Amino acid sequence: MELAVPNGLSAVQKRVRLALFLAWLALLLVLASRHVFWRDEVRAFSIALAGDGIGGMLRGLHGEGHPALWYLLLRGVHALVPVREVLPAVAALVAAGAMALLAFRSPFKAGLIALILFGQFGLFEYAVTARNYGISMLLLFAIAALYPRWRDRGVTIGALLFLLCNTNVPSALLAAAFCLFWLIEITAEEGLRWTRKHSLFALNAALAALGALACFLTVFPTVHDAAVVQHPGGITLRTVASAILFPAESFPNLAPDLFAGSAAMSTGLAVILVGSLFGLIRRPAAFLPSALVLVGFELFFRLVYPGSYRHQALLLVWLIAAYWLASRGRGGAWPARWRIGERTTAVAAVGAALFVLLLALQLPNSLLLLQREVQGVPYSQSRNLGRLLVRERLQDATLMADPDVLLEPIPYYASNPIFLLRERKFGKVVRFTRHARTGLTLADLLADARTIRARSGRPVVILLHHLLDETAPHIADEGYLGTFSTTPASVRDFLASTRKLATLSPSVSDEIYDVYLLPVDGGAAPGIAGRAPGP
Repeated sequence: MELAVPNGLSAVQKRVRLALFLAWLALLLVLASRHVFWRDEVRAFSIALAGDGIGGMLRGLHGEGHPALWYLLLRGVHALVPVREVLPAVAALVAAGAMALLAFRSPFKAGLIALILFGQFGLFEYAVTARNYGISMLLLFAIAALYPRWRDRGVTIGALLFLLCNTNVPSALLAAAFCLFWLIEITAEEGLRWTRKHSLFALNAALAALGALACFLTVFPTVHDAAVVQHPGGITLRTVASAILFPAESFPNLAPDLFAGSAAMSTGLAVILVGSLFGLIRRPAAFLPSALVLVGFELFFRLVYPGSYRHQALLLVWLIAAYWLASRGRGGAWPARWRIGERTTAVAAVGAALFVLLLALQLPNSLLLLQREVQGVPYSQSRNLGRLLVRERLQDATLMADPDVLLEPIPYYASNPIFLLRERKFGKVVRFTRHARTGLTLADLLADARTIRARSGRPVVILLHHLLDETAPHIADEGYLGTFSTTPASVRDFLASTRKLATLSPSVSDEIYDVYLLPVDGGAAPGIAGRAPGP
């Protein structure tokens, strides 16, 4: 299956690419202008703007779990244009740069370009969602576009690899894989003897290694000791083998939500993931590092940190860059005596078809997100909470929530003070640590709310993600944060002390909640039963 345009682009093909890019850009601008920010997006923005100067920001970032590039970018742009809208603007500009490279510099046919532009990662996850992962897409596409010209001159590619290491931790593996791509290609050309090409590679690889070191020093030791995969029995050979042999368990979100939990889809996804590598089989420098990326991500997601869609889709971006370079004739060749090229023509065609199918699987979730947008379902209820606070004249109220992370997006929409219940302090960013209160009760929450109200003289607004039940005790597992428990008596006390303002629901994410008010005078109106639509 041929993925690339065999010769130069015709005028018609150029116009088609321009039309695709403009359609994507128009859709991006509409979606970005309507997007309601989720906690991780505003969390990064809060960290980026914290501290006295860049040094203070970097000290606050240390151990957060992400390297510094995204935070430096947000802080730098905000220093030039000090408005909150720099958050969606920077994300959109990064994505637009990546997709412009794809549309106007890649060798792919228009159909494949369209699949990438309008798939979930290209249209939404790395474009509308304001996170650091879109920078990885921009840098990998830039490397793919510039590598043929700049491989044997200067340190342009090494500088891009340095930056790639500092976008997110999984991308440091991608930088290492690309160094392997480079080394295999020049070795296929020059053999094992040391040449000028090897010296230039070593210089650029050293830049990449410095980038990886900067990433490591920023990320470790982590302050989020509860946010890693727990292995009570230790990491065994069986654990490692299971991670490698069942790739679909590490990349479940690359299948459409429609097939979630389907055993047949899980098996099919495993075949598609592994099969996609074989479209690169005739180019050893593309095939071998891609296999390394797949296995490396499997081990990372299963043994270190569980991958969400934003992490898993980095595999897609890597494969796009690898196919891009292979289609340009890069990636070296196997020894002629092995005759791999002529023996694997059919295998490569099937692998390329599976790669296209993998990209096509990203379209259904894009359509689902667009449907939610048409239906008016926000990504988060954080903006509606900000509006509710204004409507109820509660701009000075202290905010509390269970779980605490529900409050992380609120600083984008409201300036209320936030009290973090599990850490028992005021702040904007939650730490996932076992050194906080891992077992929180509704009685604890109400007691802290009363204390904060007494000290500040301000009302307290409380967000609860879980429904309250007066008939039986409940314990809710809140993942990294711990547990939240209620008893019939604590529920009755809470409802008698507070007034329910609203239920803010639904949302695309999990950020839905009931909103309660603990008034200054200690009085309360009767609670409102049931769930009603948010404002």
